[in-house]
Amino acid sequence: MAAKAARTANGKENVFARLWHKICDYFRPVGQALVRGDWATRLSFLISGFGYFFHGRDQEMIRHEVVHNEDGTSDLVTMKEHHYVTQWLRGLFYFIIEALVVLVLVFWGIPNFAKLSLNDLATCYVDENFDRICPKGYEDNAFLILLLSIISIVILVAFFFIHLGAIKGVYKSQCDIAENKTIKSCKDDLKDLIDERFYVTVLALPVLGIITFTLIPTVVMILIGFTNYGGLNEMGATVQVENFGWVGFKNWGELFAIGSSDFALVFGQQLIWTLVWAFFATFTCFFGGLLLALLLNSKRTRFTKVWRTGFVLTIAVPQFISLMLIRYFLDDNGIVNSLLMQWNMIQQPIRFLTDPLTTKFTIIAVNCWVGFPYLMLMISGILLNIPADLYESATIDGAGRVRMFWSITMPYIMQVCTPYLISSFVSNINNFNVIYLLTMDGASSNQAYINVSARESDLLITWLYQMISAGAEKKYYLASIVGIIMFVISTTFTLITFNLTAGGKKERRLG
Repeated sequence: MAAKAARTANGKENVFARLWHKICDYFRPVGQALVRGDWATRLSFLISGFGYFFHGRDQEMIRHEVVHNEDGTSDLVTMKEHHYVTQWLRGLFYFIIEALVVLVLVFWGIPNFAKLSLNDLATCYVDENFDRICPKGYEDNAFLILLLSIISIVILVAFFFIHLGAIKGVYKSQCDIAENKTIKSCKDDLKDLIDERFYVTVLALPVLGIITFTLIPTVVMILIGFTNYGGLNEMGATVQVENFGWVGFKNWGELFAIGSSDFALVFGQQLIWTLVWAFFATFTCFFGGLLLALLLNSKRTRFTKVWRTGFVLTIAVPQFISLMLIRYFLDDNGIVNSLLMQWNMIQQPIRFLTDPLTTKFTIIAVNCWVGFPYLMLMISGILLNIPADLYESATIDGAGRVRMFWSITMPYIMQVCTPYLISSFVSNINNFNVIYLLTMDGASSNQAYINVSARESDLLITWLYQMISAGAEKKYYLASIVGIIMFVISTTFTLITFNLTAGGKKERRLG
């Protein structure tokens, strides 16, 4: 009955059963090494890779050597030699890794773990007079305590799996020797790093970079959301609160306290605006680029190179310059309003970048202008690679232009552009440049927005920046919550959409 319950209607194991079996398969060799291993294998549980120094066997090595004869000719001679082979290089590698981990624990881990209290991260604080008070007579930086503790934990977790790999490797070498199998020498191990296991050599540095610059900062950001980490500005000078404590779910309670918290009110509105912006910013550029690509690839359009060059100039000019100029043009006293008033087309300046609703329409329009040339170039390349035979066959079958567009052109375009649209949507959620450069001088008249250092036109990413760089009080803990929500939204949307699209279903491995 238990076996049947672990299977679905189609006879396949469910997700949890497969996961459990994989976990058991991963740890089974470790248990076998503990029970059946020799003294060197068991000692490897304490000293990583210790068994590699003692597990060895006498192996026949074949060596090819060129012999020069007296008559000037050369012969290739195969020579057999016997050597006692041990995998001491593997043992040395694991031993060095363990020694480094011990040093990290001694100098970083243990001293900082001792200060990682659930009540407070350190002993010092800043009082109401902005004086630093250290009751116990010494100063600590709570952020460094938290950061070094997280780094130590990540290193310990990584070493745990590396150590398990070493134990399984040592036990395998013991079994191979017992079964009179050939074991790899140190020279073979080095060759594998540029041959069979070349992927390890190539991926080692990128994985280390991901752990250092992505995983650790993400974990620290999440933990800061459960503290009161912040800062104060007084008379133009910044006083950084270096010591802070845990507050549990208090900050998250403020996020979900709808109706009684300015932060909750502003967060809900900013989240909706961020998603609306990402949608329109993505698809206005897409359809704008599609329309221009179709026009420029039409046989009726003349001087296509001139038109294409003009549109591509928006790419050549840095966005920083373009957006700053547009901001000056659309200012209440800018060129656009001045000309419209001079021509008696308006009586009052149009508040392109100061009225909350008008600002949002303006931002979307400006983003379309600076973004559609990328899609225009991409779609133009796709259109040029669609086989002309398809259109000829469709014409013979009596299909019109509209039918050919939706049945031939659009499927080709979407097959290539769908992954780009997904990544573009996610990047627009975190689009800092367009929003900030157009509205950097703006301010909100709504007191709720002022209390949390926000503006109606802010995305979550620009609001996060405002919370840690502007205003009288820097709220790093609230900015951390916003960052966590952005991370969850971006990750969830990317995974779901990619798996539902053709790109995820047709994913395959090469080689």
